[in-house]
Amino acid sequence: MAKKVLFVDADAAWRDAVSACFAEAGQRVITAQNATEALELAGRDELSLIILELDLAGENGLNLLKFLKHNAPAVPVVVFTHLSHDEAGVRAILNAGADQYLQKESVESLLVTAGAYFR
Repeated sequence: MAKKVLFVDADAAWRDAVSACFAEAGQRVITAQNATEALELAGRDELSLIILELDLAGENGLNLLKFLKHNAPAVPVVVFTHLSHDEAGVRAILNAGADQYLQKESVESLLVTAGAYFR
């Protein structure tokens, strides 16, 4: 059975690429471009995984992460970001509730990482 993934990213090209790649792998992806959309979708859909870019065009992705984990603690969250963080920054993101931190490189690397949550 296909898993439902919420992918949150302000960049439409990344949303399209992730949706296409995950669909090809048999997973269902719903996308949000900002925190408002993410909160709406997370509140009405039963999710298997949330993938979150922290840079949401001026919105605070870290606050969104904390809110999502508070309201849906059983849903794993992978932070998939182009922002560069040092070790302390990554640790802070993980302490805020992220299950995994992944530097944004390729959709394929994200699919491999996400696959671990689909077993």
